[in-house]
Amino acid sequence: MRIFQRFEVWLLLLVGGIAIWWAFSTGPNPGETGPETRPDSPLQLRRCTVERDFGNARLDLEVRYKNTSPRPLSMQAPDVRLINAAGKEVPPFILPIERPPTAEAQTTGDIRLRFWLEKADLAGALTLEVRGEKLEVKDSTPLDLEKLENAKPKVWTSAAWKP
Repeated sequence: MRIFQRFEVWLLLLVGGIAIWWAFSTGPNPGETGPETRPDSPLQLRRCTVERDFGNARLDLEVRYKNTSPRPLSMQAPDVRLINAAGKEVPPFILPIERPPTAEAQTTGDIRLRFWLEKADLAGALTLEVRGEKLEVKDSTPLDLEKLENAKPKVWTSAAWKP
């Protein structure tokens, strides 16, 4: 074949090979694997999304949960609670058309939980409790709700929320 006699083809193959090698040799992004992510933990934080709605905000938590129970777990109170720094339970965000998420028996899966935050909830830490397992969702650093744009989602992959 005469195509491999051209300099441009060899250059393209070399650049492509280097790009593939670089993509597979680099480590994960430090923002994707926070210090609270432990592979042996049954409850792991994947992503936090906050969307401001004027004076309040909706929090979407994406967590990985390993249900070791022989029964499915409906991911709602009293088994699942989000607690603010004052020890008060944060109310869930419920849409009538959505069924509550469920963790199937003896499986591990990603689950999305929704909560309705007030301005005071963002002043301190937020902790998710699932059947006695605790996970820090937000650290104690205050987050000013007024600094977030209205109706524009803000995403974090660790408990360190910075605007």
